[in-house]
Amino acid sequence: MPTSSGVRQSRFLQLLEEAEGTRAVREFAGFWKHAYKLLAATYSLLLILAVLVDDVGTSTLRGGFLLAILTLVFLRYPATRNAPRDRPGALDLVLIALTVLAFGNFIVDYENMAWRAGTATTRDLVLGTIAIALVMEACRRAMSVVLPILALVMLVYALLGQVLPTGVLAHQGFGYSQVIGDAYASTNGIFGFVAYVFIAYVMLFIIMGALFEQFGAGRFFIDLPVALTARYRGGPAKAAVVASGMFGMISGSAVANTVATGTFTIPLMKKTGYRPEVAGAVEAAASTGGMFMPPVMGAGAFLMAEMLKVPYAYIVKIAFVPAILYFFSVLVMVHFEAGRSGLGAMPKSLRPAIGAVVRGGWYYLLPLIVLFFTLFEGYTPSFAAFWAIVSFIALMFTRFAMSGQVRRFFPALYDGLASGGEKSLIVGVTAGPVGIIVGIALLTGLAFRFSEIVMAQTHGMVWLALLLVMFATFILGMGITVTADYLILALLAVPALGQLGVPLIAAHLVVFWFSQSSNVTPPVCMSAFAGAGIAGAQPYQTGFHAMKFSSFLYLMPFMFVYTPMLMPDGFNADVAYTWAMLFLAAIPYGAGMIGFLIARLSTWERVVLVAAGCAMAFPGHLSDAVGAVVFLAVLGRQWAARRRSQLRPAR
Repeated sequence: MPTSSGVRQSRFLQLLEEAEGTRAVREFAGFWKHAYKLLAATYSLLLILAVLVDDVGTSTLRGGFLLAILTLVFLRYPATRNAPRDRPGALDLVLIALTVLAFGNFIVDYENMAWRAGTATTRDLVLGTIAIALVMEACRRAMSVVLPILALVMLVYALLGQVLPTGVLAHQGFGYSQVIGDAYASTNGIFGFVAYVFIAYVMLFIIMGALFEQFGAGRFFIDLPVALTARYRGGPAKAAVVASGMFGMISGSAVANTVATGTFTIPLMKKTGYRPEVAGAVEAAASTGGMFMPPVMGAGAFLMAEMLKVPYAYIVKIAFVPAILYFFSVLVMVHFEAGRSGLGAMPKSLRPAIGAVVRGGWYYLLPLIVLFFTLFEGYTPSFAAFWAIVSFIALMFTRFAMSGQVRRFFPALYDGLASGGEKSLIVGVTAGPVGIIVGIALLTGLAFRFSEIVMAQTHGMVWLALLLVMFATFILGMGITVTADYLILALLAVPALGQLGVPLIAAHLVVFWFSQSSNVTPPVCMSAFAGAGIAGAQPYQTGFHAMKFSSFLYLMPFMFVYTPMLMPDGFNADVAYTWAMLFLAAIPYGAGMIGFLIARLSTWERVVLVAAGCAMAFPGHLSDAVGAVVFLAVLGRQWAARRRSQLRPAR
């Protein structure tokens, strides 16, 4: 049975860490290697079993989740570059002991804290201060210093709001005891709804994705698109787009998606003639789309469902067609790029046989069917993920047993659980700092004050508010994860968009999509950097190409806000027409962005085609007609020119 090799897994983690800008991780040996792996696997197993608890949002689970995350981070990530790399240092062990003390106290004493209604005792103040410092340090080690600094700024804002100049941001100020009580001795801050959503939903899907990869499903989701697209022009790049969409259904990170699929697709693209920076860019753009491809859609979608108080299946239903639209736009550009570069199909020697691929991995689709079925039957995402994981484990056990390799199954399962625990750290470590930011924003009323600022600065103009949100997500995305980026702006910007008349679900999707663009928008574009690393390309050239291939993502929020028909309660002819025009709009838009239709385009032809695509993408029969006429005129002009060149006698 296929399992990930140690070398490939190590290389995967190395590329992931380099792309995400994290510090080098420890490579344990001996006792610590086995201890860390056991802790990571146990943590994953307990998270899976936590679904069986009646209330996964209990204080015990929230405190235990953060205790486990911080312990694993302090073991895995050294404090400095000079710290020991094969074992934890004395400082790490001290921090782990303090973690057990501070978070263990929350678990044991939460009922008394709740009775005190956020009024902190001396012990709460001491342990709360320690807990805040610990979550900041863990986030700094595993990610960067940006998110901890934002959380620290929010704490200072809560304490000193009364000294700010009179204005929208000023507030009455809160005492140290009240701020620490809210952040630590309640379920508003560190242990707030962010931690709850991570426990109840996000971590299970990360673990599920790790198990899929461990047992070879990731390779199946790459080989199948390659087999389906290999005989078409630009086949490897089209395979990368489809593979990233399929892999995104079980992955929770655009960078991880880029590395996992790009390891196979980028070399194929280079072999068939794609320039390295283009190969890396295509993979990065496609992998970014994997983050809003149902059913997983990254951590942000689960947070969205919780904030909107709607079933997660509703978010999946609304977001499915836009995700397909995005991938179609990337496919269109990939097709035109192949034409512009004169590239053909994949050589037959490199094409996998469709029949062999399907026979070798069709069963990997069964757990996904279980997942979709349970979600759309109205069950919670945690319940759906639990049964998808259970069915997948049972399926893999059966496969190993049928091939007489049961002894290999349990080590592979153990490795998959440990990998799931490892991969959840980057997401899980943000729960504390982001929880503090959310708690302080609610405590001080900053979310409502921000709405006043947006209303005043935009004078009620929705398009200007959207531009401000796009700029804000871009700035935040340079230093924090897309999940934290989305959550902070959802808290601050969504109420403002709501006051401007934007439906809340549309406002959340606007912020969600804009936050994803940071993966491919220079100067900090982690997915593009990961693709460049695999392709051996210049990072910023790759980033700008990735931005071009994914540029339809920048238009989607505007489309949804100005086209209410895109989020209907039912399906009718108007809805079908609207979606059809959007998919058609991607063709002239993509041709203009790449500079090729059926032949190379001049500069003015590119400009008018992009404009035509934009006109067709926005509501109004007149703009649709104008855009379509312009597109057909350029197409006819190019076709006639090519026809004349074919009929011209050779000299």
